[in-house]
Amino acid sequence: MLIEQSIAKQYGVLPSKQGNLKYSDWAKMVSGLMDDTPLGRVVGVRSETDKDIIKNYTPEQRAVRDEWSRFLASRVVAKQFSEADWNKQMAEIERSFAAAFGQKRR
Repeated sequence: MLIEQSIAKQYGVLPSKQGNLKYSDWAKMVSGLMDDTPLGRVVGVRSETDKDIIKNYTPEQRAVRDEWSRFLASRVVAKQFSEADWNKQMAEIERSFAAAFGQKRR
């Protein structure tokens, strides 16, 4: 939806109303989207690194950034650990805590 809105804003056309729009034309329009379009603004919020700018984000911008951060974090965790690896790591942590606090593991 953001892509179609952005194309409509920037180029003044709705892709869905263009009939047989070639993929190459579609790709050119999408790759040429500027940052003042709906998609461009979302990409800008997601990729911002300046802490002073982020500090002044609106609640809506914070929500977009937080959602993107959670998505990226979930991908990193999924790539790093299989479920078996995760369970093994959790068991090791439990053993470490039990040893540190003098409790036997059940």
